[in-house]
Amino acid sequence: MPRMTHSGHEFSGTLVHAPWFYKQWMLRGNPALFFDAIVQEYGDFVHCRGLLDFYLVNHPAFVKQVLQETHESFDKRSVIYDRFRNAFGNGLVVAEGDRWKRQRKLMQPMFGPSAVNRYFDMMADCVTAMCDRWTRRANAGTSFNIADDMNQVTLEIAGRALFHEGFDEAAARIREWTHTINVYSAKPPLPIIRSYWFPSRINRKLKQALREFDEFLRSIIAKRNAQSSEHDLLSILLNSRHEGSGELMTESEVIEEVLGMIIGGHETSSSALTWIWYELHRHPEVLERLHDEIERVAGGRALELRDLPQLVYTKMIVEETLRLHPPFWFENRNVNQDIEFGGARLAKGSLVAFSRYSLHRHPEFWRDPERFDPERFRPGTEENKRSTYASVPFGGGPRICIGIHFAMMELIVVLGLVSQRFRVVVDKSDRHQMSAELTMTPKHGVRVHLDNRA
Repeated sequence: MPRMTHSGHEFSGTLVHAPWFYKQWMLRGNPALFFDAIVQEYGDFVHCRGLLDFYLVNHPAFVKQVLQETHESFDKRSVIYDRFRNAFGNGLVVAEGDRWKRQRKLMQPMFGPSAVNRYFDMMADCVTAMCDRWTRRANAGTSFNIADDMNQVTLEIAGRALFHEGFDEAAARIREWTHTINVYSAKPPLPIIRSYWFPSRINRKLKQALREFDEFLRSIIAKRNAQSSEHDLLSILLNSRHEGSGELMTESEVIEEVLGMIIGGHETSSSALTWIWYELHRHPEVLERLHDEIERVAGGRALELRDLPQLVYTKMIVEETLRLHPPFWFENRNVNQDIEFGGARLAKGSLVAFSRYSLHRHPEFWRDPERFDPERFRPGTEENKRSTYASVPFGGGPRICIGIHFAMMELIVVLGLVSQRFRVVVDKSDRHQMSAELTMTPKHGVRVHLDNRA
């Protein structure tokens, strides 16, 4: 059915050309709101021109076509992903062509559902240690920024999954390196300034962080090679051989993949968890149903791996949070050949983009889309059936996030174990404001205090 925008324009499915430089000043503030303003004013297929020239799509059918046809009509050779390459090298996140196919085929088995189960105990240990520290805060009634703790625990989980040993002593430095890389990656790809050679302060900081990160990873690899250990992902990467050729990854290839996993993995999980606590405080009825499910499944004992398939409502909470607050909120592709798309002709080299923030709120696919309602994701619901490619927090098509199973288990484990011991209460001192940079997070974090439950 046609969609009425806020301004009264009807979307007919045809390409609309927005005025030159339309509201592009908003990119300096919150870019997610900039893209949403375009969608609300002009609909689901808009050509935007100015400092950046791109086609903005916001309909699941368009998004599905872009994601499923990646490698055919679309690729990641865009100006935005070129900036990511400066930070991540040519790892799986940004690789193209045969390099991507080769790496994806090698690494896919490491992240299957059964493979990630081995990390449950490690995840639980990290969360339990955090909860033990939180007990003092709960007893003292002190408030704190839970975003900082979610960042710390997800980085610890990523670090221990990758390194097993050697993470703890370098944790502080790794946090500094990841922060620098994330700040750099979030900058818009403006002409000249986006160039890696440009002598800006952030470029200099990035190069230093990458040098130090590289030295750290090479020292860890040297120890793994000497020990022949296979207790962590790094060792698995070092010992995995490509099918057919039997070749090992080079040391530089391993470093690029580790860098992508530790930077991309923990930042998105941290953001999602921060939003989860925010939404649960705002919806006490959802929180009570969460507590009831965990009590029914685990009783008075700590959650175990065997409990996870029974945490249906817990998973629904995670999925609804990822719909409303998608951590990696922006996606883009380069058009690699002249194509017909949505009834328009897109030239080779065009940039196609979509904002998950807007897509996940599409009123044709979500009833009352701003409302937080985990029931949307109950298996078999009519709304969920209609929402194919209307909610794509992990992407879709051949380049769907390789770490989806690891991330979902991590989010459920943290949510479940923390909720067994504490009620997270947003403090009156909290200042809420959504921020969309590399990830979508509360700009000031979320200030909370804790009530003991156990």
